[in-house]
Amino acid sequence: MKYLVVQTKQIGDVLISTALCNNLKQNDPSGEVHYLVMDYCAGMAQGNPNIDRLIIIEKARRNQWRYMKDLLLAIRRERYDVVVNSQGQMIGLLSCLFSGARLRIGFDSFPWRLGHNRIVRFRKDTEFQGNSTLVDDRFSLLKPLKLASEDRNYYLWLSEEEKQQGKDALLAAGVDLSRPLIAMGVNSLGHYKRWPIDCFAKVAQWLIEQHNAQILIYCGPGEEEYNRGLKPLLPAALQASVFDHIKTRSVRELVGLFAHCRLFVGNDTGPRHMAQAIDLPLLTIVAPGGDKIIANPVNHPRYQAIDVFDAKGPDFQLPQNAEKDFIDEALLRTITPELVIARLTALPGWQAATP
Repeated sequence: MKYLVVQTKQIGDVLISTALCNNLKQNDPSGEVHYLVMDYCAGMAQGNPNIDRLIIIEKARRNQWRYMKDLLLAIRRERYDVVVNSQGQMIGLLSCLFSGARLRIGFDSFPWRLGHNRIVRFRKDTEFQGNSTLVDDRFSLLKPLKLASEDRNYYLWLSEEEKQQGKDALLAAGVDLSRPLIAMGVNSLGHYKRWPIDCFAKVAQWLIEQHNAQILIYCGPGEEEYNRGLKPLLPAALQASVFDHIKTRSVRELVGLFAHCRLFVGNDTGPRHMAQAIDLPLLTIVAPGGDKIIANPVNHPRYQAIDVFDAKGPDFQLPQNAEKDFIDEALLRTITPELVIARLTALPGWQAATP
């Protein structure tokens, strides 16, 4: 059997959907599994031993009709038996239609369902197992294949060379790898997701003072000015323990840095999924406009999340006029640094003895 999984973006979604590829290959070892992704997300699937081929779309050329025509004709020539379309968007619809596959599985959203001949009802056909709805929803797409077994975890495979490159970058920046290193994700493309940076600074101060930690503040494109605003909020004597100028050229280089961290603390964004994929203990701070079970597993001992309902109680109700992705900093601040510190104190697997 020859399979194509379609999930072109975003970084977290592409990583999560590699779990579909993993299960297809593990249940059909002689089968061939291909994965269609956008170039800037491809690092989330590179090195995966369950993916036989990555088909990469160049983001800069995705609106060029000749380029896309050639891509779709190349998909047609592959003669896939099964296409699993785990996203909406036009590229998913066109990939299904051009593939000629006898089985084209996807969700029931219109118009994307027009490319599917085995339609899965979004959320209604989901078997919730507490892995996060992003994961559990996707696994409903594999139900028509009646796989003998499944593993709903997702993983990143780093080479020893990539790990060494991460180590070298940290050492060159002055990081002391005999001390705990904590990755802190203080930013988000969706500003409504950003826990205030002064709150992160208080947690960073506690980590440095109580756990002799060092803080890795990584920066995406255009995030440098905001992210580097954390260090000045700390007492001068602690600022040398914050590293906010280490540059990465790709998502895999960022994971190479994470491989040497003890813990991830940050907003509910793509790097949170990278941390989970390498089994890094983590605490995600979820904004009031979100639902923590969307991207975070339920009651997992190592991968945890905190939201406004943890702060104000399960009976709390969001403002009735609140729109999706609304920004309410006062409400976000009810998730206090003290609450986050208490959750980190109880989180197993990362604490180092204080010298």
